[in-house]
Amino acid sequence: MEKISTKDARRLFLLRQGLLRNQQFGRGKPAVLKAIEALGHVQIDTISVVDRAHHHILKTRVPNYAEAMLHHLQWPDRRIFEFWAHAASYLPLSEYRYYLPMMVGFREQRRPEEKLAAEILARIRSDGPLQSRHFEAPPGHASAGWWDWKPAKRVLETLFLQGELMIARRDGFQKVYDLTERVLPADVDTTMPGTGEWCRFIATRMIRSLGAATAMDIGYARTTIRRFTGRAPQADIVRALEALTQSGEVLSLAWGKEVLYTLPELLEQIPGRLGRRRLHFLSPFDNLVINRKRTRALFGFDYQLECYVPEGKRRYGYFCLPILWGDEFIGRLDAKAIRATGEFEARSLQLEPEVRLDDRLIGQLAAGLAEFAAANNCDRVRLLQTRPATLRPPLAAAMAD
Repeated sequence: MEKISTKDARRLFLLRQGLLRNQQFGRGKPAVLKAIEALGHVQIDTISVVDRAHHHILKTRVPNYAEAMLHHLQWPDRRIFEFWAHAASYLPLSEYRYYLPMMVGFREQRRPEEKLAAEILARIRSDGPLQSRHFEAPPGHASAGWWDWKPAKRVLETLFLQGELMIARRDGFQKVYDLTERVLPADVDTTMPGTGEWCRFIATRMIRSLGAATAMDIGYARTTIRRFTGRAPQADIVRALEALTQSGEVLSLAWGKEVLYTLPELLEQIPGRLGRRRLHFLSPFDNLVINRKRTRALFGFDYQLECYVPEGKRRYGYFCLPILWGDEFIGRLDAKAIRATGEFEARSLQLEPEVRLDDRLIGQLAAGLAEFAAANNCDRVRLLQTRPATLRPPLAAAMAD
């Protein structure tokens, strides 16, 4: 079995993720679509301490990204759609048919209240696209918290997850629901894939996005798939991998004690040299780090988003962002964008213990912070704390130049 080094596996991963070369996907709206198609999905998240995850992920890869580009791709362009990958995500519409098994599985497992569902579908059919707010809660319904949705909201989401409704667009961050038949372009393939074809898609899609991946990496969304279909597809994915390997469409590579799977054409893309190192402050939900076990195994970087950790147990801060420099993770930035005042708070910038400070890195951090602040509509950076503490004076001086 051919071998692959950790260095080559890392660089192939970064290349496929669009983080190794400048403007790898180009610029503008076409580049946003290319990025989503390359990544396979872009996670949607509500947390906006710095920026919402979907915008942050795309800003990192498309230099002149604007939020309108993403919105236009959803509507009126209809080139992307919303559904679940491992979480709620924007997905390429060209791959719509491969999410049908999850929609059908959800439909078989969970039926909404039939009378209310029929009323909602009839209302949308007659009135056009609607939001949850257009459906009143029943008299006497008192919310018990964030996730205690009114009945119409629960039914809207169920009809969406079953594929009977789609998210036509968003107004602000609010979903606008419409009938699938009115949102889905007529030329989109809606043929239901069989189990074998579906698992081959899952395997090759993940390999294309990751460059080289273990069987567990490839089955990363298995928990979500089980939630929708009622069964875990890992055994089917392994069988698909075996068939693809036997046919030569997929190559297996020895990586220490692990086996990585890749495509023959991807091996030819591994960069022989790194070139100019680029600095990125990544979203906690970025495709590069969302699989925390893979991040540890491939980069030796133990990352956790600490907003879900009790305050007294946090080591790096409420919303710490991984810092990628070239092909290594060098630290974390706990930050907040205060757009009302135009101030970007770098509350804590902590480097890994083995990182060596020099003028080049300090210059990159200073420039990176300024660019990151500007990308989040802030015109100045306030640096509060660094680790090591010796980093703060030269970094503050470089930022002032």
